[in-house]
Amino acid sequence: MKKNYMHGGAMFRKRYGQPLLLLLFSVLWTAAVSAQTQPKVTLKANNMAVPEFLRQLNRQTKLRFLYNQEEMMQLPPVTLQVRNEPLDKVLEAAFKGQRVYYNITNGTLVLRYRPALEQTPVQAPQTPSLTGTITDEDGQPLSHATIQEAGTNRGTYTNEKGFFTFPVTNGSILRISYVGMEPITMAVGKKRELNVSLKRNAASKEVVVTGMVTRNRESFTGAVATFTGAELKAIGNQNVVQSLKTLDPSFVIVENNSFGANPNAMPNVEVRGKTSLSTSEVKDQFGQDPNLPLFILDGFETQLRNIIDLDMNRVESITILKDAASTAMYGARAANGVVVVETRKPKQGELQVYYSGDFRVEIPDLRSYNLMDAREKLAFEVLSGRYRKSASDQPQRQLWLDSMYSAHRALVEQGVNTYWLNEPVQIGFTQGHSVYAGGGDEQLRYGVGVNYKKISGAMKGSGRDAWGGTVDLTYRKGRFNISNKLNVSGYTAHESPYGSFSNFASASPYFPKRQDNGGITKYLDNPPGDTIGKTIAVVNPLYNATLNSFDVTKNMGVQNNLQMIWSFNSYLRLQGSLQLSKENTTRENFLSPLNSQFDNSSIYEKGTYNNTRTDIFSYQSNLMLTYARVLGQHSITANLRTEAQESATRGYRTAAQGFPDGSNGNPAFAFSYQANSRPGVTIDKYRRVNAMASANYMYDGRYMADLTYRIDGSTAFGSNRKFSPFWSVGIGWNLHQEKFFKEIKWVNRLKLRADVGSTGNQNFSSFSSADLYQYYENINPFGQGATLITMGNPDLKWQNTLNTNVGTDVTLFNNRFNLTFNAYNKKTDPLIVILTLPTSTGLGGFPANLGYMATRGVEALANYAVIYKPKQRIIWRLGYTGSMVRSRYEGFDNKLDGLNKQQLDAKSLVRFRDGRSPDDIWAVPSLGIDPATGREVLVKANGETTFDYSTDDIAVVGNSRPRMEGVISSNFTYGPFNLGINLRYRWGADLFNTALYNKVENIGRTALAYNQDRRALYDRWKNPGDVAQFKGISITDRTEMSSRFIQRDNAIVGESINMGYEMLTQPWLRKAGMQSLRLNAYLNDIFRWSTVRTERGTEYPFTNTIAFSVSASF
Repeated sequence: MKKNYMHGGAMFRKRYGQPLLLLLFSVLWTAAVSAQTQPKVTLKANNMAVPEFLRQLNRQTKLRFLYNQEEMMQLPPVTLQVRNEPLDKVLEAAFKGQRVYYNITNGTLVLRYRPALEQTPVQAPQTPSLTGTITDEDGQPLSHATIQEAGTNRGTYTNEKGFFTFPVTNGSILRISYVGMEPITMAVGKKRELNVSLKRNAASKEVVVTGMVTRNRESFTGAVATFTGAELKAIGNQNVVQSLKTLDPSFVIVENNSFGANPNAMPNVEVRGKTSLSTSEVKDQFGQDPNLPLFILDGFETQLRNIIDLDMNRVESITILKDAASTAMYGARAANGVVVVETRKPKQGELQVYYSGDFRVEIPDLRSYNLMDAREKLAFEVLSGRYRKSASDQPQRQLWLDSMYSAHRALVEQGVNTYWLNEPVQIGFTQGHSVYAGGGDEQLRYGVGVNYKKISGAMKGSGRDAWGGTVDLTYRKGRFNISNKLNVSGYTAHESPYGSFSNFASASPYFPKRQDNGGITKYLDNPPGDTIGKTIAVVNPLYNATLNSFDVTKNMGVQNNLQMIWSFNSYLRLQGSLQLSKENTTRENFLSPLNSQFDNSSIYEKGTYNNTRTDIFSYQSNLMLTYARVLGQHSITANLRTEAQESATRGYRTAAQGFPDGSNGNPAFAFSYQANSRPGVTIDKYRRVNAMASANYMYDGRYMADLTYRIDGSTAFGSNRKFSPFWSVGIGWNLHQEKFFKEIKWVNRLKLRADVGSTGNQNFSSFSSADLYQYYENINPFGQGATLITMGNPDLKWQNTLNTNVGTDVTLFNNRFNLTFNAYNKKTDPLIVILTLPTSTGLGGFPANLGYMATRGVEALANYAVIYKPKQRIIWRLGYTGSMVRSRYEGFDNKLDGLNKQQLDAKSLVRFRDGRSPDDIWAVPSLGIDPATGREVLVKANGETTFDYSTDDIAVVGNSRPRMEGVISSNFTYGPFNLGINLRYRWGADLFNTALYNKVENIGRTALAYNQDRRALYDRWKNPGDVAQFKGISITDRTEMSSRFIQRDNAIVGESINMGYEMLTQPWLRKAGMQSLRLNAYLNDIFRWSTVRTERGTEYPFTNTIAFSVSASF
């Protein structure tokens, strides 16, 4: 339900305050507050809607209005005319005969409306009465809080002191609620006195949860997006990351065409584009993607893997912090944005049990594969000259080729036409179960939860078993509050024994999968004749899957979060938090000595075993002092915070080779360590410390400002540059609170905001500032020597991103239309790059600061209610999200030629040059295929045409980032039923089609033995005069990368189609012992339309998903 917060300064939520250590900060304010009298109102209303009537009152008073928009929409229009009348008289006249209650406290007018409840006589001798008090977290009484008996229309309200009395029976179940607070449901039992403290609702759209403090959105100048757990589950039940990409256009998962829907693969996540070079050299084995956003879980930093494995049913809300005003409080870690995840906390009341079950069916999507059938494959081989010997071959070679052709043709004539793609795949099934039980009283609250998810992937043998448990305790006594959350989690991940999916896509269709007796041969063909045939023998991809190879990863982690709050008074509090975390991950990989890749190896090299173990222990602690006060029209919040963190990582790796046949992977049976290797141990210790001061000021509900200053120290950068400052300044203007908007009745909200600030990035190697040495293996008469293997840079500067953002928030037509628009500019200066050193040094590279990256973009989120009847719960909203991002490098001055040479040697499409984008595609421009010769016509750097390829002609031929990307949605609610459709669109992206490059051209003589794309047969040049897109079919020499393989990729994806039905008041629920039941069904990635035909999921296929979810409370 949407709440409106209006005028007279921000309503300050009592925050869990935190830190003061390295900074001294003071806020001095003097205000003369005279005794307030009732404001006078002059107004003429003729059949005016209640929300608009309240806005007119708001503009004439110096009060802040707090009410529920949907509740007020249920009231009849107001007709009256008053002149210079007190506010209370105006409200009484407007709501005469209506169940509207209001009170004025500390400059805030709170209005409440509830439909008529049956008020049972208080003193019924046969029915005992329950009395009590309802307060907020700070012990302040809540006037007109609602107490209602579940499943009935009986209820009452608290008075101005928060007191109530209500006749109940021993079996009564009460629901207690208040605007902006989390409602609770509790059984009365034999209690006759009940004191309840309601918590502020962190999932409310009117507050911003930053992970450190909770802010009122009305007074916040930053660009943020908040989504509730219910909104995330409305998109799908896979994980929160997949749901976020549908809900917000700035949160992008860069599609990995190799790993598809592999449940064990980590997605590549970006928020508002890139800020760093994405090369493996800028991080060590314990580092992260330098463009990955920071993830905060319940106030502490966490890893992407933990967010993906997080039980979605535990999530209360997720907030994406995008600009400097919202992220500067995270300083050196916030350049890529911050994703703040808040989990559910125990609620006051009798013990309640929540259960959620999630079930998913994943169907492999193989429609993108355009492979030849058996007869087409044989015809292609003939035209390509596979069965013709080369000029250098011996004459008997042709006899052997003729014999092989006859054997293949016989198989085709026998009707063999094998479809290999269905062999390694299955219909994957996922089941997840989550149970949470919690309750408690005003002083002590508790919660215990367990969850388990078993994923059987789309490739046979692949999967993931994830589990977790949590224990929540909260104790409150007077001004002291302490809470503790213990989490234990782990997973076991299995990779498919079938290996790469591309092996099956390459198998020729004229070979049978199995022998007549059902056996699986090692080779698909067994060519007759001499040993020449063995050089091109094709392995049966099913064979290696029958061996006892394995690839298993096991993880277990324990995390404890402790938080303590001391409230000195109503406006000053101190908060401290401590997290202790321990995690262990072990990966074992074994390849059987019978695997086909060892066919040409010696017996001492057949079979490999790798064991990698990583142990991580970390702690994070922080302390914050918070001052928050409203003085008349002035609202002030100030925070002092300090934080320290240490993470110690120990990695161990051993690799063995040479196993006897039939070995089960026990390393004790290995003949030796792998060549030129021995067991390795890596120890990494990373520390950081920071201090932060922030302040927010708001005047009269109209003007606001945010200030943040933070200084960070880290071991990730040069030892001579241990500390770096970060800051932000933001301003905002609520135009809808201005008097000159008084006559614009259709404007509900119009907010302008702008901010600028600097943030940093620490997702880099922790060894950047230190020289690393390695001992020699041998000992000489002088002892054991050591050699320098990595040169550090003690003067390495911090990456600093200057972020500027301007935006607006608009709500029109009584909340029917909503728009959020942001335009931003990010400049990361300097960048951290790895410079290539001369080979004579024996060193790989040197970390240095060089150049900068500039990123510009815009994003918009809009929705409009075509049908808007909240009273009847009939709403149909159409939505749109979109983003455009562009980046460029500057300041390299050709100093990265060594790195560009590495990209060239690796056949990469990426380069690092001034004025160019990190998303640019680099290749030689092409004019197509010469109809006379079947050869490619290339364009040289000077504009001339040529048949000869040269790396000197490589230029920018495309850009892989879409010009615009987002989601078009439709959401329809009819009472308890809802239907949602979310379609992703991508427009203007360029794609290098690897299917054309690898399976239409670049088919050498050896590759002719494998299956190819149909276009290799039908679309290649064959005879002089043919107008074709691809080179001559008989040309088997190498084709280099050119613009001919770049295609414009415009796509529409059925990302989420969902249906839901919620049951709350059905009589049979009470009989079954349930309070609520919700059912959801989903279709995720169910279709994809694209202008490019390419193979998707080359190592692991993508999937279409059908899912179902059930949630119940007891």
